[in-house]
Amino acid sequence: MGDFYGIAEIADAMGLSRQLVAVWRKRRSHGIPEPDAELASGPIWRRETVEPWIERTRGRLGLAGARESASRSLRLRTCRRVLRLAALMLEEPQRPRVLNDAADQLRDLIHEVDQTADDVVGALLRELVEPVRDPDVPAELLRVPVIESLPLVTAVARNSPDW
Repeated sequence: MGDFYGIAEIADAMGLSRQLVAVWRKRRSHGIPEPDAELASGPIWRRETVEPWIERTRGRLGLAGARESASRSLRLRTCRRVLRLAALMLEEPQRPRVLNDAADQLRDLIHEVDQTADDVVGALLRELVEPVRDPDVPAELLRVPVIESLPLVTAVARNSPDW
């Protein structure tokens, strides 16, 4: 890398999606350092500011090794749980406890999804679980993002030869 890092460079260095790093920065989670400057194109960090954090965080999250493509099992479980959550959101009247349980079941896959390779299917799976990443948001407020993510289920199937 060069002397400066943006969100994209941090994501590439860590083997994560840009979206995930942007969420970490927005939420100030995982100890991400404050940027050294803000440009119109976004935050930037000096190498000496962010590289030590990248190394610590990679080790803490177990990101040191190469990541594998998402297994068929993980792809199916993720898509099934998204579809179940979407179906429950379309019920009238809504059942908040059942909705929150279904959202929690999808959240249970986030760590496993985040460990997959940054290939097309891995990126699609990360996007599928994105609406439920924040456990403090009640599932009934996720109706639009979850319903809007349904085309991604088809995209996962199209990009999975063993579907």
